[in-house]
Amino acid sequence: MGTVDVSMNQEHRNGQAEPGAVRRAARALWASHVAQTLLERTEAWIPLVRTLRERVYERQFARVVPWARRFRGVYATFEEAARAAPAAKPVGYNNPGAAGFMEPCRSMSISDYPVLFWLQQALQESSSLLDIGGYVGICYYTYYRYLDHSKDVDWVIQDVPAVVDAGIQIARTRHSPGLSFTTEITSAVKPEIVLAAGSLQVIEKNFTDLLLQMGSRPGHLILTQIPLTHLPDFVTLQDLGPAVCPYKIFNRMEFIKSIEAHGYKLLDSWDNAELDCRIPFHPERSVPSYSGLYFKATR
Repeated sequence: MGTVDVSMNQEHRNGQAEPGAVRRAARALWASHVAQTLLERTEAWIPLVRTLRERVYERQFARVVPWARRFRGVYATFEEAARAAPAAKPVGYNNPGAAGFMEPCRSMSISDYPVLFWLQQALQESSSLLDIGGYVGICYYTYYRYLDHSKDVDWVIQDVPAVVDAGIQIARTRHSPGLSFTTEITSAVKPEIVLAAGSLQVIEKNFTDLLLQMGSRPGHLILTQIPLTHLPDFVTLQDLGPAVCPYKIFNRMEFIKSIEAHGYKLLDSWDNAELDCRIPFHPERSVPSYSGLYFKATR
C-alpha cells in the first residue's frame, strides 16, 4: 500500500500520471465497449485490422494472469470449446489456480437483492439448501450476514474437488455455521432450496438433469447470473486468468420451458445488469445483460 500511496502522491505533485497509470488507462480505453464497436466497424472496411487484432487477442487470451474475464470463439459443444483452449492453460476449475483466484466474499450489487428476497422467503418454510457451483462460499459469505438466523440452515456447496478443498480450508478460518461441501449430486442430496449463482453456464450437464440426480425434488429454485438470449444455445470459451473454461449461453425460452416441464412455475425474473458477455469478433452473439430467475414447485 505504501508504494501505491507514494505513486499517487507523486502524480499529484508532478501534475502528471506515471507511465504505468497511462498504460492502464490506455488498456481500459482499448477494452471499452465504444472502442470495440469502432474497431468492429473498421474491420468491415479493412480486413487486415481484424487479422492483426485477432493475433493480439490470441496472445492476451493465452497469457496466464491472476485474474481475467474475457471470452473467445463460438462452439457447438463443451468438448469443442475445450479443444480450442490455449495449451498453456488448464481447462476448468478443478486445478489450484482456478480454485483460489476469487475471494470468498464480494460486495453486494443491485441484482443480489431479488436473490436475498426469495432466499429469505424460501427459508421461512425450508432449511436445507444446495448451492450448485458455489465455489469456496461466495454466496454463503456474501448473503449469510443478511439472513434471518432464527433457525439453523444446512447450506451445502457442491463443486469440483479442487474448489471444495479450497473452500474447506477457508471455512476452517471463518465463522461458517451450517456450511458443508460436496463434490457430487446424488440421491443422498435432498435439498429443499437450490441456489445457482453464475455456475450453470460452466457445467456441461443440463440443469434439469442435475435436479433429477437429487433424492427429492426441491421446492425452490433461485438461479441468477445466467447468460440468456433469444439465440439458440451455443458455447464460448471464458478466460479466468489462471485457467479457461467452456461457457454455455442459453436460449431464454428453452431454458425456462425445460424447468417448467419438470413441475415448476416461474414466479420472478430480474436483470443482472452488472454482468455481460461480449465475444470479440462475434458481436451478434454478445449478451448485454445476464438474468436471474425464481421458480417454485407446483406439484
